[in-house]
Amino acid sequence: MMRILVADDEKHICEELEYILKQYDDFQIVASCSAGDEALDSICRLQPDIVFLDIAMPGLDGIKLGHYLKNLKKSPYIIYITAYDEHAVEAFKVGAKGYVLKPFTEEEIKENLENALKHLNKETVVQSAPPESSCREFTRISAELNGKFLLLDQEDILMIYAENRSVYIRCENNFRSNFSLTELEKKLNPNMFFRCHRNYIINLYRIKEVAPWFNNTYLLRMDDETTEVPVSRTKVKELKVIIGM
Repeated sequence: MMRILVADDEKHICEELEYILKQYDDFQIVASCSAGDEALDSICRLQPDIVFLDIAMPGLDGIKLGHYLKNLKKSPYIIYITAYDEHAVEAFKVGAKGYVLKPFTEEEIKENLENALKHLNKETVVQSAPPESSCREFTRISAELNGKFLLLDQEDILMIYAENRSVYIRCENNFRSNFSLTELEKKLNPNMFFRCHRNYIINLYRIKEVAPWFNNTYLLRMDDETTEVPVSRTKVKELKVIIGM
């Protein structure tokens, strides 16, 4: 049984989430909070497995609360429920595993719950395994710049691309990778990254504009104001489903 806490200052959102969650036997709602300070206190006392968290709340906002939760000995699985899509990068930086925009559907909540179950059950298996067989999922990406290797946080990556038989990772600088695009694709968070072209993998949360291009394809303009990335014809349909076009 997974224990869930809901934190949102809109009463009807809490009621809608509670209605959806009560349909599943695997989950138990332990608290429903309307303010960030109240949510932090309840999370510390009740130690829920999963937290549905609004961003714009009285007291501590959802992002500040996320920073507190990130440092707890037993940090919950955070799913943000918000009307604002511009906070996605910040949300993932504080350890969020899900990001759902209001108004949400029951299907979206169900999908996030299934992801939470898989993640938490996997964590339980790893923690219960003997030391010699335990493993840690390392999410940072190694890259080389001027002869030095650095470890990059995935949320800081704008895109990854192949050029002249080499692979590069673009953040604030261009880093060189020793991995192929396919190898990197397996390491990256599939909820954050999308291979839009055989030569490009982009961070979905860094797309600023989707512009029509030739042959019924699209050109993605990224939020660094200079980078433009093509979408191949075979990836157009999948992209439209992901971003809701």
